[in-house]
Amino acid sequence: MNTSAVVSFSFPDKTGLLKDLPEDVKTAFDVDAQGVGSFTGLSYTVPAHTRGTLTAKIQTLAMTSNDVATLNELVMSMLSATQRNEVKEHEETNVSANISVWSIFGGGASASYSKTKDTMHSMGLTDEQITIIVNKMMDIAINMSTVELNFEIDNTDNDYSVSGDLQLYTISGTIKTDKGTAEYRMLADRGTAGSDSSAKANGNIISLK
Repeated sequence: MNTSAVVSFSFPDKTGLLKDLPEDVKTAFDVDAQGVGSFTGLSYTVPAHTRGTLTAKIQTLAMTSNDVATLNELVMSMLSATQRNEVKEHEETNVSANISVWSIFGGGASASYSKTKDTMHSMGLTDEQITIIVNKMMDIAINMSTVELNFEIDNTDNDYSVSGDLQLYTISGTIKTDKGTAEYRMLADRGTAGSDSSAKANGNIISLK
């Protein structure tokens, strides 16, 4: 079933991290919050043992799936084969899906500027590579717009219909470069649907510009 709605949302709370960026470090990002966010007010119903489509306009700024893919490709091109395999495995087995590498950088929780940079160093990234990555994040973040969810709901495994909610992993925080600061938000392209999160959901985050 194809629906269009303006929906409400609930994202993981920010932790109020201290912005601990040392004065000599001018390019970094932190993770204020990450976890599963929920979207409600969706007027869709997918019957038992079927698939349906969902389209919903979200009144919050976020990167698109294409934006995330661009950043992922950049990071993966800089990682070793071993690290790439670990990230791919994480993507396949965790709810963070296509934003898994950013979840890893944040240690699966909130993380300060120093923490994300230390984690990136531990994965073999150099200061120069980190600067390139963060500058690209900034370029994308300053152009974020409100987005549309375009998802397929797979309810083929259930003996009952699902409706209402959509659950997606999200990561948000702040980027700092010599251009200034900007907030960012990423939404996963894979999640769950229904009030009991029993159906699978896969799709894209699309700009409303």
